[in-house]
Amino acid sequence: MARFKFLLAFFAMLICAGGVAGAYFYWKKFAQPEIIVTRHIQGKDGASLGRPDLGKRHFDAAMGLLKEGELVSARDRLLYLMKYFPESATYGDARRIVGELNMDLLVSKIPLPGKAEHTVARGEALVTIARRNDTTIDYIMRANGKASEFIFPNEVITVYPLNFRVEINLKEKRVTVLDGDILFKEYSILDTHLPADLKAPVSTTVSEKVAWYDNQPINFTDLNYMNCSKWIRTGKIGLFIRQLESGGSGGSESRPYGVMLENGDVEELFTILRIGSKVDLTK
Repeated sequence: MARFKFLLAFFAMLICAGGVAGAYFYWKKFAQPEIIVTRHIQGKDGASLGRPDLGKRHFDAAMGLLKEGELVSARDRLLYLMKYFPESATYGDARRIVGELNMDLLVSKIPLPGKAEHTVARGEALVTIARRNDTTIDYIMRANGKASEFIFPNEVITVYPLNFRVEINLKEKRVTVLDGDILFKEYSILDTHLPADLKAPVSTTVSEKVAWYDNQPINFTDLNYMNCSKWIRTGKIGLFIRQLESGGSGGSESRPYGVMLENGDVEELFTILRIGSKVDLTK
């Protein structure tokens, strides 16, 4: 009987020893490394330093490329950051810089997929060249440094097919231009005044682009074209993209309908949007 009790006690000790060994293994394998990592990301006073910003090194690399004049590579590095590290503190700056880079690349002589050179034939005009190349007169003028409509036979001009679409987000107060599903550039909405019966979501297209000077519509051949007001009308009544009227965002019902942006932002949209460009209004 005593021998049986001794065996039971011996087995109990083995079980306890196994439990202790298992606990020690778990401690060394899992708990201790986690504590070490936790201490590493905390300050000496125990205050949390937060998770490391994995996107910042890509942002810093992109800024280095910018300093070297590598605009395309810098833009692509920032797009990578935006895709894989949206939680990064640099995400907002990355979006803004991508927009500026995209616009600079578009109107510069730097080669891009789709950008081409067109040799002017005798009898051609800007309007026909723009139509045949799916671009705009404003783009041709801006990309080629022109202040007037005059072109000459055998002149070589830069053209680019403009196939952007626009998302107007009322809640976030921004207008986003997309190239397919990729961000091209964003603009801040300063004021909004839409008809009461115009409710998001709405899908439409650009139906007209109008330039105004001294309360009269003008076209690109007018001497005042470079300094006039511009607005973009869509296929939905009351849905315009226009410059903010002087006097700001008052509450008068007499003020014009539309989504109001900075003058320079409307100028850019006037340059890169064609008749028929898609426009989506979201909440």
